[in-house]
Amino acid sequence: MKKRVVVIGGNAAGMSAASQVKRQKPEWEAVVLEKGEYISYAACGMPYYLEGIIPELEQLMELSPENAVNERNIDLRLNHEVTKIAPREKQVEVKSPQGPVLLDFDYLVIATGALPLEGGIEFSQSGRIFTLKSLSDSSKIKNFLESSRPQKCAVIGGGYIAVEMLEAFKVRGLQTHLIHRRNDLARTFEKEISSLIKEKIVNEGIVMHLNTPVSAVQEKDGQAVVITADGQELNFDFVLVATGVRPNTALLAGTGIELGIKEAVRVNEHLQTNFDYIYSAGDCTETKNIITGGPTYTPLALKANKEGFIAGLNICGKKEVFPGIVQTAITKFFNLGIARTGLSMEEAEKNALNPVKYTLSSRSRARYYPGSEMLHSVVIISKNDGRLLGAQLAGPLDSVKRIDVYAAAITAGMTVGDLFNLDLAYAPPFSPVYDPVILAARVGRKYV
Repeated sequence: MKKRVVVIGGNAAGMSAASQVKRQKPEWEAVVLEKGEYISYAACGMPYYLEGIIPELEQLMELSPENAVNERNIDLRLNHEVTKIAPREKQVEVKSPQGPVLLDFDYLVIATGALPLEGGIEFSQSGRIFTLKSLSDSSKIKNFLESSRPQKCAVIGGGYIAVEMLEAFKVRGLQTHLIHRRNDLARTFEKEISSLIKEKIVNEGIVMHLNTPVSAVQEKDGQAVVITADGQELNFDFVLVATGVRPNTALLAGTGIELGIKEAVRVNEHLQTNFDYIYSAGDCTETKNIITGGPTYTPLALKANKEGFIAGLNICGKKEVFPGIVQTAITKFFNLGIARTGLSMEEAEKNALNPVKYTLSSRSRARYYPGSEMLHSVVIISKNDGRLLGAQLAGPLDSVKRIDVYAAAITAGMTVGDLFNLDLAYAPPFSPVYDPVILAARVGRKYV
């Protein structure tokens, strides 16, 4: 019997879900309601587009609207904003270019993504104050850079996007400032890794304003004015507010659809909400932390794509499980690679896992091989049994992809002893005889 699946949101999770529905059940309707003009784009590539590494915005588009319609047979409706969800009636109200529309569904997928987090800062986007969450944001920033030719800018924040955008603006020749409320960067980075990043920031000629909480950003007299908590005013040609993101779930207020951590949509392992015919996936959705077993809100690209894929399969009758995540992430700042997985020391302590943290620096390749540099590792284990809880790396770009070994080991519940026993590959162009991962495991055994 033919069914209608309505998907709210046309980026990674939403399009993955709709695509799976059409693959599994070609006769079913898959209607994607996207309030903007873009779908299925590589948001993680936006800093590199603004830096100039990616010359055209279109290169970030994974799937064009035309291909979604003509090749995947998805009923894609751009500039269609869902204004109300009625779960029990199985209806959504939509604001369309032609006027209000009431749409029935058999299944619903909530894939509304995330919104920029204001971080207690009063601001409104203007011609000189930006956030970076969508291709439209990228376009606005790029147009400003090319038309206004600014000289001086600031990035507010201390996380991945802030770090990536510092590089992008510095490479473009701007006098670049970082403004952050803490002395260390975002809590996702251990202090030791944060210190390495800050050292690199200074070496690249970027001005840091640490321990500087911001209360507001205003456009005034042709400038973007950052007003700090102590009343100081800092003037720039433009400012990017990059203080994180939050789930885009205001639409669900009063619907009875349950929310969880940080107001993200609560789902079970099959991505179902408390209404079994309503699913949620992507950056608006909470998931399970594999290490603690508790809920977490960690918006990541791979998570979003996987969740959309699994939600689509389960709508069509499968029983696929999304097991959760270990919060693996990686980025770069100029030639410094930065990666992390698992719990921070603070998280491990909060979960009473009896953690110990240790650090080491080792060669990324054989000592005598050209290009051998230092890779800095921070490892967190449980003193109870030696179980791996977290790891963070900073060093040459190709060396920090070792974080995937740690991610696999943590997912599998391995101990430092298990890690030490892994038969990892060795050749001088790739690692020392004792790969940094094996060396870290050897050091870790003495804490158990």
